[in-house]
Amino acid sequence: MSAGSRVLYKFKRLLRYLGVYKRTITMQDGIRYRERSGISLRRALSDTGPGVKEYDVRLPWIDMDGRRGMRIRYTNSRLYADVGHDPRIVLYAQFLEHIRPGMRVLELGCGTGGGSALLAHAVGPSGGIVAVDRDGESIRFARQRHRSDHCSFELGWIEALEGEINGAFEAVVCVDLLRGTKDTPEGARVIVEVGRVVRPGGLLIAIVTEESDLAPLKDGFEGLGLVLERTLIPCNRTGWTGCVYQRPGQIQRAPTRDYHEPDPFLE
Repeated sequence: MSAGSRVLYKFKRLLRYLGVYKRTITMQDGIRYRERSGISLRRALSDTGPGVKEYDVRLPWIDMDGRRGMRIRYTNSRLYADVGHDPRIVLYAQFLEHIRPGMRVLELGCGTGGGSALLAHAVGPSGGIVAVDRDGESIRFARQRHRSDHCSFELGWIEALEGEINGAFEAVVCVDLLRGTKDTPEGARVIVEVGRVVRPGGLLIAIVTEESDLAPLKDGFEGLGLVLERTLIPCNRTGWTGCVYQRPGQIQRAPTRDYHEPDPFLE
C-alpha cells in the first residue's frame, strides 16, 4: 500500500469513527445498502450504542408496491445477512446436506430470510419452503430480497400451522421456538404442534439463542417420540446452537403426477 493510500485509509477511518463517512454496500445481484449514519454496525449495536443501525435499500427491480427501495433497521434481534452476521447461515450449513430436492420444509423464525434462501436452493423448484416469522419488517424485507416461486414468507407464528395436516413437512426448522413461553402451558402446546407436522422419517432442527433452552426442547420432543440425532456446533460469534431430531419411520412422499400422460378425466 502506497503512502497516499495509507493516508486516505486512515482519513476514512477517522471519518468513520466520527460518524461522518457513510458506506454503500453493493451485492452481486445489484442490491445496494446505503448507511444512514456513519457509525459502524458494531458500535451501533454495542452496549454504548443506540441499539439500531438504519440502511436505505435500493432494489434493481420494482417491488410489489411499485417501489425500488425500502428502509431497514438492523438490531440485535433483526439481523440482515447481507450487511452483518446472521448465525442462521452458520448453523443451517451444518444440516443442509440432509435437505433434498423436492422436500416440503417449514421454517419457524425465518428472520430476514437469509437461511430461507439456502433452504429454497436445497429443495429446488420441485420442493417448497414455508417461512414464518413474527416480525413484520423482517417478512416485508424477505419477500423482496429472497423472492422465489417455491418459498413463501408468512407473518405469524404457531397459529400458521392450524391448517396443516399431521406429517405435512419432511423437515421443520425452528429458531427460538420457546421464546417467551418456556416452562408454560403455551410452550408445551407449541412443542406438540411443531412435532405434529413432522412426517415419519422427517427431521426437526431446533435452533436456540440460549443453550439453556435445549433441555426443555429435548424433553418435549423426545416425549413425542422424536430421536435426537446430533447437536450442532455453536456459532462462535453469538453462541447460538441447536439439535437435529428425527421422527422414526420411512418418509412417504406425496405422489407426483406425470403431466406428459393424458388426464384420465379428460379422456
